[in-house]
This record gives sequence, C-alpha cells and structure tokens, in this order.
Amino acid sequence: MHWRQAWATEDRKRGNMSTVIVVGHVNHDQVWSLSSPLASGSRITYSDRVVRLGGGGFHTGTQLAKLGNNVRLISNLMDDDHGREALAKLQASGIDTGYVTLWPGETRFTEILLEPNGERTILNPGGQLRPPFAAPEPVRGDAAYLNALVLDDGLVASLRTIPLVVSQFPLRSASNRPADIVIGSRADFPGEDTRGIWERASPIAGPRLRTLVLTDGLRPISLYDGKTLNHVTPLKQVSVPDTIGAGDCFTGIFLHGLLQGLSLELSAERASQQTAEWLSERACTG
Repeated sequence: MHWRQAWATEDRKRGNMSTVIVVGHVNHDQVWSLSSPLASGSRITYSDRVVRLGGGGFHTGTQLAKLGNNVRLISNLMDDDHGREALAKLQASGIDTGYVTLWPGETRFTEILLEPNGERTILNPGGQLRPPFAAPEPVRGDAAYLNALVLDDGLVASLRTIPLVVSQFPLRSASNRPADIVIGSRADFPGEDTRGIWERASPIAGPRLRTLVLTDGLRPISLYDGKTLNHVTPLKQVSVPDTIGAGDCFTGIFLHGLLQGLSLELSAERASQQTAEWLSERACTG
C-alpha cells in the first residue's frame, strides 16, 4: 500500500478526520525543460514542455486531501475551459470547491523555465490584478493554510477563530494574518540570519506566531520559536531537476502531522521524507 494511502487509512480508522481551510492559487503551469542554462542573448532549445496544475492551493490542498482530511479550498479560477477543467480535477481529488470563485475572463499560464540543474525562472503575466481571497460567509475548520498575499477582512476575521493557522511566508506586500506557524525557504532570504527572518515574519503573523519553519533544500530544516533554534535532518534525500511544488507538498504533510498530534520535529521529519518520495515518484512517472 502506498504511504499516503496507508497513513490516510490509519487516520480514518482512528476517526481523525480534520477539516482544513486552504487559501491559495490554483495555477496552470507551463513548464519548459531547457536543454541548457539560461544565458542572455543565447539561443536555447527545450527537451519537453508540459502544462499541469500548480500553485500552493492546488499542491497543498491535494496532499491534505490524499491524507484523509476534509479540505475546503478558497481560490479563484477563470470561467473558461481551463478554469472549469481545473475545478473538475479539484473536485475529483476530494476537495470541497464551494468557495472557489469563477471569474469572467481567460486563463493565463504561468511560464516556468526549468534548467537542467533544477534552477527555475518563473514568468507571471503582468497587468493582471488578481482579486483578494474571500469567502461569502464565515469559515470554520480545525486548521487553515494560507499561501496568498491579499485576504479580505472577513476571511481574516474567520482565521482568528481557527485553532491552528499555518501561513507561507509572503515575499511581497501582503495582508497581515493571524498565524501560529510561518513556513518559508532559506533560498528566499539570502544572507539573512534566522532571527532577522523571524523579525520580518512577526508583524505579518501577529502575536500568535509561535514557530518559524525554514526549509533548505537537502540541508537541515530549521525550527525557530524566537529564542531557540532546532534543526531536523532529512532522513531521505533525492536529487531531481524538477522540484516545483515540493515546498507546498512538504507543508501539506507537515500540517497533517501536527493535526495528528505529532511534534513539530517529527512532523517536519515525515514531511521531508515523504516529499522526497513524492518527487521520486513524479520523476519516474513523468
């Protein structure tokens, strides 16, 4: 039995089904696998091009659903063939899409240029104002995960009633949100120490902030509570060129572990191991 199925089955037997509110984008990623590194003014060939669903709302939501959680997704899609197909795939994966809004207009792809060494360049369409994430009514859940910049006031008010809120570290100007845990990647903070990153996270998350989690590729994961820094060494490591979505996958498994009563350290350890397995599976299946 696959590890996701085994863990989800075990949790269902114990009656440990949690409701998780996931707030994040569902993107259409067009991934170009380049044959050589990007270089200004050069001519570059590509070995493959594929369009697939991506974004924090999609990857984290589907991981949580596979692990047996009741996932309610708050997101925005365009009301065209691409948007409606994405909505159907989300529903087929067991996600409650009642709070996904279909907006008039045309889906615009996110272009991802993937170099042979795994470096990626992400091109987002300019001039497109994305609406804030909102729900038509107060939302309730056992936990919430946020991978979004702009949240409307009603959604922020709902988050204050949810016992566990995990937020991805927003890298641009963003709405403040009550969050117990903020997750980021050290690669997004070159040259900054952990204390400095914590001080940047604190105004965004507010007084509820308890833990900063920083992933670092194949290197140890940092867990920092504002005073004490602990490290979790990944038990399984995998080197693949395509790591798109790995951070979102990690977060879904990490949050599931916390909901099952595991410690921060054990949740991070399991999330790291199973994300490596997910990457290996994807590399084998294409």
